[in-house]
Amino acid sequence: MEREDKKKVVADLQQRMARAKVAILTRFTGLNVGKMTQLRRELRKAAVEYRIVKNTLLRLAIQGTDKEPLGKKLEGPIAVAWSDTDPVTPARILAKFAKEFPALQILVASSEGKLWGPAEIQSWVTLPSLEELRAKILGFIQAPASILVRLLVTPSTHLAQLLKAQSQKE
Repeated sequence: MEREDKKKVVADLQQRMARAKVAILTRFTGLNVGKMTQLRRELRKAAVEYRIVKNTLLRLAIQGTDKEPLGKKLEGPIAVAWSDTDPVTPARILAKFAKEFPALQILVASSEGKLWGPAEIQSWVTLPSLEELRAKILGFIQAPASILVRLLVTPSTHLAQLLKAQSQKE
């Protein structure tokens, strides 16, 4: 790769890293081409980018961004996954894939200038999704209204049952 090409790659990566909510470093040694293609396909469906990048180019690209702490962890063959929208989605997909194929190792993540180890990343995976949280909040909001309706209907239901029982006695 020529010097000008490297500058373009670094500039492009720097823009992407600046926009990204999270960047996760993985070690992919031991995965064959088919498995890597499958992983990339799953990540792409979720709007997550995944690239194998030279450490020196990535180190230059993350300078001046909140992903700069990752520079200390760039050793050996590494791939980086990032998302511009959801910080948890890449972790979920990578953890699921790593469970199925142990050759994929999740090394470290960076978000908002902080480094997160594999244990913290694993805890992200157990968090409910945004849709699940919305559904729970909606349920909490609707619960008082449904209870109120039930309370308002109960006396009339009891009255109807009493009248029916009285009419059956006669």
